[in-house]
Amino acid sequence: MHLNYPLRIAAAFLFLVQQLGAQSDPVTLQECVNKALEYQFSVRQAANNVRAAQSDRLASVGGLLPSVNAGAGNFYNSGLSIDPVTNEVNRSSLSTASGSLSAQWTLFDGFQTWNAYRQAQVQVALAEAQRDEARNSVALNTASQFLAVLLADEALRIAEEQEMASAKQKDRSKKLVDAGAIAANQYLSVEAQWMADVQRTVAARNQYTLTQLVLKQLMGLSASAELTLVRPNMLSEGPTAVLALVPEAIFQSSVLKQPSVRAAEHQLMASHFSVKRAQGARVPTLSVTGQLSTSYSDRARRLDGFDTQILPVGYWMNGADPITVYSVVQSPKFTDIAFRDQLNDNVRQFVGLNLSVPLFNGFRIENGVRRAQIAKSNAELQLLQQRDTYRQTVERAHADAVAAWKQYDASVAAEGSAERALRDATARFEVGSISVYDFISIKNTYLAAASNRVRAHYDSQFKNYVVEFYLNNPLGNE
Repeated sequence: MHLNYPLRIAAAFLFLVQQLGAQSDPVTLQECVNKALEYQFSVRQAANNVRAAQSDRLASVGGLLPSVNAGAGNFYNSGLSIDPVTNEVNRSSLSTASGSLSAQWTLFDGFQTWNAYRQAQVQVALAEAQRDEARNSVALNTASQFLAVLLADEALRIAEEQEMASAKQKDRSKKLVDAGAIAANQYLSVEAQWMADVQRTVAARNQYTLTQLVLKQLMGLSASAELTLVRPNMLSEGPTAVLALVPEAIFQSSVLKQPSVRAAEHQLMASHFSVKRAQGARVPTLSVTGQLSTSYSDRARRLDGFDTQILPVGYWMNGADPITVYSVVQSPKFTDIAFRDQLNDNVRQFVGLNLSVPLFNGFRIENGVRRAQIAKSNAELQLLQQRDTYRQTVERAHADAVAAWKQYDASVAAEGSAERALRDATARFEVGSISVYDFISIKNTYLAAASNRVRAHYDSQFKNYVVEFYLNNPLGNE
């Protein structure tokens, strides 16, 4: 039993998530992905393509079965016409009707219909792989933007904390300058630093709003919609076990599950059946045809006995006196044939075999075979390209994740050093042993180090997740 796709995505970030009760309706990563998958047009269009391919497959199944058709008609004729029932020439009005049931079945066509069915089956798998690829893209984009919002939130928190600290330093410096303990220019420098921190907070808040807007748009929400994300509980402080694998091992164990590679494989198989279909046009086609039909004519008559009459047929001369000679004559009588009787009496049926042998058709068949073979060659190259592209993607993702963790370790060390320097500088600044310019420089160094550490931490989490995503590929097992 396969796991649900959004759950598989959320599992890679499960360690990030905890329930947040302070705000209303917090949204988890899996819920964001769920909503994005429901909304994104690329995913919905890909799903429609799957349904279209399934419909084409059903039609290809029908190509293996006989075609059966029924027809009926009623016709009125005037002037010269031939009665289709009696074959008599009529010059008066004529009303006829007919009905038929016909069937045709291709017995052999060089396996063109069979290969069309097999190709349609592969096209369904191809459409499903393309749908999975679209879902993968949406999942990664949503996860990336989810972390971008969390990163912007952390950056905003740091900026607000530093703004509060700068405000306290400004207030203290104001008191000192009023008491004459420090020069006015030192207070102005502290005030300028506070304004810079205020500006930094505004920029961080704008960035947080922008990242939230992008995430809302991925989910199909309006800009005014409320969106509260479930905050991270505990971030991993080091790479997961997947980074201990070499990229080649990750590639070999996951390449067959990747939607892009699977799509290229299915395209190659579809082109293989396309070549077989084109080659099948070279051989004769054998089909059987049958028909059952009947007809009706309002001019049709049936013999209904004879009328006996005694009619003069000549004279016999008895001397000078003529004597009339009579003979018994039987005249046929006709009556209209009922509609139902005509339908029963005029039933016709036939069965026939038809053999079509392609001799020469302007090289159309040969051209079709060659083009199908070229398309197959291109599909083979496309598969090699997709495998090579995926290998390079895995190698880059692995290298990026390893480098991101190294960058994070370096940023942690840099932040620790900058924080110790800031604590020392704060203590010395409060007693007036360093200038305000040196203090502001040390403080800005710490702010940059803290921001870099937060950015590096989230960057390493996401890049680590990308490698796990490629290895486990939640859609590959659906």
